Amino acid sequence: MLSYQKISESFFNVNDLSEEIHHNRDLILGDIFREAVLSHQETLLNQDLGGRYQRKQIEAGFACPVCNCRSFTRKGKRQRVYKCVFGKITVFLLQVKCSSCGHRFCPYKDSIGLSYIDRISQGLIARQMDLTCHIPYAKAQNFIRLCLDTAVSPVTVRKAVDRKADQIRSRPVTAKDRVVYEDSTKVKAGDKDRGESIHLAITAKPGYTLNGRPRMWKRFLFLKTGNADVIKESLKSLNAKAIVHDGDMDLTGCAPLIQRCLWHLPRQLKHFLWMDGLDFEARKPYVKELIEALHHSSSVQTMKQGYNKVIGMLTGNNLDHSAVHLKNAFNEVTIVRQNKLPYPTTSPVEREMREINRRADVGVRWSVKGIENLLLVKTYNKFT
Repeated sequence: MLSYQKISESFFNVNDLSEEIHHNRDLILGDIFREAVLSHQETLLNQDLGGRYQRKQIEAGFACPVCNCRSFTRKGKRQRVYKCVFGKITVFLLQVKCSSCGHRFCPYKDSIGLSYIDRISQGLIARQMDLTCHIPYAKAQNFIRLCLDTAVSPVTVRKAVDRKADQIRSRPVTAKDRVVYEDSTKVKAGDKDRGESIHLAITAKPGYTLNGRPRMWKRFLFLKTGNADVIKESLKSLNAKAIVHDGDMDLTGCAPLIQRCLWHLPRQLKHFLWMDGLDFEARKPYVKELIEALHHSSSVQTMKQGYNKVIGMLTGNNLDHSAVHLKNAFNEVTIVRQNKLPYPTTSPVEREMREINRRADVGVRWSVKGIENLLLVKTYNKFT
């Protein structure tokens, strides 16, 4: 009997009551849960063996795992601790004894979800896994324990993340006749000093307007690590109409249309101008001229003319690295505008990359598999 029933009405407070029920929910709900589990097994056992004091031998619907006999007698019950969203509950599994070899076992533990490997509810694991997608494993465990008075180990959650990641990878993926936005970011993982590249691909299209702000429909395609060949093969398999990328890889042949991100291009030019020996202030006129050509041209033709003008300026001043950089991107600059596609930059995927960086940057070095699986589950869950 809970102590709140003895609280004097003059001192009754709903806050005290709610806290006491919260801390004793395993007792309150445990009795209901335990009774339901036991009652269901009793019903099944009566169907298989007959009533408790019935002398007539009935052939059971299950067999002895040792001798395959189907004649049994009741043999009490066994305790099992089940960890779920309302605490640790002790439940009972009914036992039987084989009439032939004397082997004792619980015939219904697997069918009702209480086998040896199912002592933790999937709902509890799923809640902790969802939280782990946003904060470190140990901190997620502490938060779950704070809210539910019970939690599962980080190792159990990591195994659940790995299983979920494998399920996501096994699903068929296509982006036929769609525009794919691909981007990558470095995370502190593996043996390389600069870490490992995480590549993310999504589709995106304009949505409705909410409170004066345009919305965007996004669909997750893949998230993976790997070298350029692996990523290119993954992009080719999507059968996309077009790919918008940041220019870190040559994606020729991955889709009929390839567009270079018009946001990345001027910022990459700064780096090549630095390679050509220009100081910070001297780079600004070239970058400004390029931005003007890319974003403020009245037509595709004037856009190309302005772009070529910048290349001519770079060539005339012997800024060879910068000129080659722009020349290599020339055929991928006007694709979106010529074909009237939605977005000429990788901005639809950039927001997701910031979330990836936030979760991955926790001050430790990850294993490549570990961070890929976690980020895959986190990103996939966001889109579904």
